[in-house]
Amino acid sequence: MLGRHVYRVSPLESGGWSVEKEGEAQPRTKRPSREEATRAAFDLAAADAPSKVVIEEPGGAIAAERLFGDDTAAALDREADGRDPHPSAPPRR
Repeated sequence: MLGRHVYRVSPLESGGWSVEKEGEAQPRTKRPSREEATRAAFDLAAADAPSKVVIEEPGGAIAAERLFGDDTAAALDREADGRDPHPSAPPRR
């Protein structure tokens, strides 16, 4: 898959917070606090890079985003344009 897997931390109407991976029917986990749900989402995203965590406010506004790993699609675009696909990597020899 090109691009990033997206994990959303969202408030539940019944209280607590859910962590959902976009494209899946069921939440990955539910936690009592936003902080616990965010930590769980960060752990899932780090193991599933390239990925992104989107943390929502009650009401749906985006509070924060965090990226994990290299974005394969962006690297392919840079390579197609003749740029280094991994600009933060050490020079190749």
